[in-house]
Amino acid sequence: MDYTQKLGKRTFLTVRGNFTFNEDKIIENDQPPVDYPWLETRGTNVNARWGFIADGLFTSQEEIEDHATQFGTLNIGDIKYRDLNGDGVIDNYDKTVIGRGDVPRIYYGFGADLQIGDFAVSALFQGTAQADRCLSGSSINPFSDTEGRDNAFSNITNRWSEDTPTNQNVFYPRLYVGSHNTNNYQQSTWWQKDVSFIRLKQVNISYNVPKRLLEKYFVKSASLYLMGTNLLTFSKFKLWDPELNTNNGVNYPNVSNYSIGVKFSF
Repeated sequence: MDYTQKLGKRTFLTVRGNFTFNEDKIIENDQPPVDYPWLETRGTNVNARWGFIADGLFTSQEEIEDHATQFGTLNIGDIKYRDLNGDGVIDNYDKTVIGRGDVPRIYYGFGADLQIGDFAVSALFQGTAQADRCLSGSSINPFSDTEGRDNAFSNITNRWSEDTPTNQNVFYPRLYVGSHNTNNYQQSTWWQKDVSFIRLKQVNISYNVPKRLLEKYFVKSASLYLMGTNLLTFSKFKLWDPELNTNNGVNYPNVSNYSIGVKFSF
């Protein structure tokens, strides 16, 4: 939608917006009967993500011993998964839908153009909503090689520590060197992140030089402009650009561009 309003003799304001809503659902996929209702794929969206429900981190050895069997040798600070079927073993029967996937349900944008005489300013915002991503790979396993040489993100200090073993409000569970721990890096709600965002996509500022100043130079028109792209991004997800199609942040990031120019017509 676009709407333009004349505010004065040489003043105009245009506002615009767009909105797209996507709804998809598996109606029938000829899947055989499932053992538990949470394993049913009918009724879910096409890109639904399946994984374990994380119930925080283990805070004591007694809690580990009383809980269902998980993956490998467990320690305090490891992720605890919910035993959905109550059989005492965490396995594929305990997986359920934990997210709708990284294809957003909602795309939207809005902006405005304001022209006052020979000056004009325009701005464009774009965003997505109801999109999520499950982190994996080196982004959540920073020391996975045997010598611990892999990269680590700047939030590496936001991790479980023996100094505060009951602290659940951390990004990383217990860290270690090497790839022997398979428990903490299962696909689960612990690593599920909201990647919705809103971005100031573009700003343009321009000035049309009055014709009376150009006549003696045999120039029909001239304008100056300043343009910026990808200027600001607002999102709950902070590790990398939420628009990047990556679970571990290794894609080349979106960059901010700034341009200044002069346009002449003879």
